[in-house]
Amino acid sequence: MAYRFPFSPFPTGWYVVADATSLAPGALVARTFMGQEIVVYRTRAGVACVADAYCPHLGAHFGHGGTVEGETLRCPFHDFRFDTGGACVATPYGHPPPGAARLRQWAIREKNGYVLAWFDAAAGPPTFEVPDIAPSDEWSAPYAEVRVIRSHPQETTENSVDVGHFAAVHRYTGFETLKEMVSSGPYLNARYAMSRVAGYTGRKIRAEYEVHVHGLGWSFVEARVPALGLETRHYVLPTPLDGERIEMRLATTVRTTDMAKASPILRVLPAGLLRWIVGLATWRGFRNDVSQDLQIWENKRYINPPALAKGDGPVGRYRQWARQFYPDDKAA
Repeated sequence: MAYRFPFSPFPTGWYVVADATSLAPGALVARTFMGQEIVVYRTRAGVACVADAYCPHLGAHFGHGGTVEGETLRCPFHDFRFDTGGACVATPYGHPPPGAARLRQWAIREKNGYVLAWFDAAAGPPTFEVPDIAPSDEWSAPYAEVRVIRSHPQETTENSVDVGHFAAVHRYTGFETLKEMVSSGPYLNARYAMSRVAGYTGRKIRAEYEVHVHGLGWSFVEARVPALGLETRHYVLPTPLDGERIEMRLATTVRTTDMAKASPILRVLPAGLLRWIVGLATWRGFRNDVSQDLQIWENKRYINPPALAKGDGPVGRYRQWARQFYPDDKAA
């Protein structure tokens, strides 16, 4: 990917490696992450773990025949077992395990329905966190999907501040900046407002959007549509796979406050059914917006320096902010 982007394909930060709800106790899945092979598993007591895929004894791949045994990971080749700290705690030979047989366990967090792993090319410890978003019955269950695309997390996240593309690609009008882009360490925040015809009402609706970016692997947008009594959260979670492709997780959840504003007939619908209908329509709109971006992401080239114009938004400041995630990359 070097010909497209003059910086590392693997920036420092937190990245989603699995959906927590799909990782049952005893489950183990093999993944590619940051150009490396890993396994994601959950112990019988419910502890989520991310480890290197190859056994430090003689190199067998845990994802091909390995199993979770209680609180340990068992190698399929010689039955060596490793605890959640990476220590070899048992062999089949009846002798103390070799001290050198240590399995790398990645720093992880289980938050917001996802398992996230920390990546740092220098193998440093986590230097920031992603927020916990408290679950609430007022919000719908997430509508979600995963796509694999040819791009980079810095490119996809840049869309959140590239205000010029909202009109050109997504046909928004009446753009307003409610809060200029600000950043504090790895956190970036901005607020906008814009209008577009809402598909399920046929009316031009104004919405307010607040962007929250925590590193290049965790970002979401909170949207408020006062005219429809609707609030949404849209998640865009890119995870580098192999230096050329990223795994893009998308999710939407909604809260309806007074949908009778959109149409009085909606007042008679049961709350659960109403939330489902509105959530599905909102999700389809979000997916359509992302689909419009896909062919651009997959085929564009990073221009440095860009020939920026007034009206592009704070793209230059965003790129300056993103440099912190490549501490050892001179090209950044």
